[in-house]
Amino acid sequence: MTDYLLGLDSGLTVTKAVMFCTDGSVVASAKREIPQIKERARHVERDMEAHWNASAEAIREALHLAAETEGCEVQPLALSVAGHGDGVYLLDEQGRPLGLAATSLDSRAQQVVEGWDAKGVSARSLALTGQEPFPASPAAILAHIRDAEPRRFGQIAAIQSCKDWLRYCLTGEIATDFTEASVAFTDVRTQRYSDEALALFGLQDLTGALPPVIMPDAVAGHVSGKAARMTGLRAGLPVAAGLHDVTACAVGSGVIAPGTIAVIAGTYSINEMLMDRPETSAGWYARNGLMPGQWMNMSISPASSANLDWFLRQSARDALAQGDPFRELQRELDAVAGDPSDIVYLPYLFGSPHRADVAGAFLGLRGWHHRGHMLRAVAEGIVFNHRHHVDLLDPDHRTDRVRLTGGSSRNPYFCQLFADVLDRRIEIPATQEAGALGVAICAGLACGAYDDWHDAISRTQSDARIFEPGAGRAQVEEAWQRYRRVAAEMVRFEERQANE
Repeated sequence: MTDYLLGLDSGLTVTKAVMFCTDGSVVASAKREIPQIKERARHVERDMEAHWNASAEAIREALHLAAETEGCEVQPLALSVAGHGDGVYLLDEQGRPLGLAATSLDSRAQQVVEGWDAKGVSARSLALTGQEPFPASPAAILAHIRDAEPRRFGQIAAIQSCKDWLRYCLTGEIATDFTEASVAFTDVRTQRYSDEALALFGLQDLTGALPPVIMPDAVAGHVSGKAARMTGLRAGLPVAAGLHDVTACAVGSGVIAPGTIAVIAGTYSINEMLMDRPETSAGWYARNGLMPGQWMNMSISPASSANLDWFLRQSARDALAQGDPFRELQRELDAVAGDPSDIVYLPYLFGSPHRADVAGAFLGLRGWHHRGHMLRAVAEGIVFNHRHHVDLLDPDHRTDRVRLTGGSSRNPYFCQLFADVLDRRIEIPATQEAGALGVAICAGLACGAYDDWHDAISRTQSDARIFEPGAGRAQVEEAWQRYRRVAAEMVRFEERQANE
């Protein structure tokens, strides 16, 4: 008899339900688009009820497709949820959504962060919480709501993340997990909530709104009757606490201990390493790992594959209309392979890794350049931004293995570019559902399907595709140095503009 686990992975644009066998193989998957609401400048929001309804539909379809595949009804032993980190999903005293959710692309709190930088709050936050706040941080968004919407602020009864909201809809239980708890309000040394952190941001009135913390591999509730009717899941199924999605991707790609850099090339540029001690730096967020005494150093920015999506929508609609859009585009990339990489693209459409508010840009365009040159510049800019983060995490190049997931990892061109730019061995896990698998593993641990994290990884990971640095290393190194100089100049320009 086959045992199954369900992982629900809900990102910034798509929510996906994936049914796995306990060996990590995919039985069925279903997804739904989640619209982003951008009706006001710098606000990137989401309708919480619509988000849950779409997720419930995806679960119901995944169950149906799994039954068709297996020839019988399929119910998982347990399930769990991953979701985009940061942003805020707020509940009132009745447990209802308190307005629209702010996603991790929201930047309404940019001026709040700039004020904290000037007053030394950000520096004190780094020492206390292990991270400097940024515009989509719950601390910054909540401070903005406090100042701009005091009535709404006074009605906050529970602060949830994306995946915590969905798990609440599944179980009716308010909670968060150990990784998500550390996004803003924990002491980096104790790994527990800190009243001092709340007071630092002027948010001490929200102490009672912080959710209880449960370990990722523990049961956080059971599927309610209402959720069962909406999803097709059996009422009473255990629901594990789950993970922040970038940590879920690391777990799903086989990274559960120090020694490997996990890179996720998705909407965000995610670059992370598990550590066995707390180390703080302005270059990363030191957040909780999978268990007490383990930390996840994340160096991130909203500047990865979303840039490629934008470029294709704006400049390659003809290719997108084809069944395999990258076939034509790859020919264009191959045609310019021998040309110098003299266009610099800064992939900062939705934000940058710099404290200054630097915008995206093409620099160095000439009349003889065409789409292939620009596409290559976009690809290089995305990977260069990842290198910026990896160099912060591992400046001495002590770690030579990278596990790469995310949309770009499906394309050999990008995988080789990562190997050449990072000058490291790139390992591509067999699964294309790393985030969903990561939380399915949490579900398996919660219901006893696996003995521990190591047992789970040994049973769910198969051979990875390998890309080694190649002949293009020298050319991309020259382009990287040009990119660094341009990025530094643009940061200085924005800083001068801000001070005028």
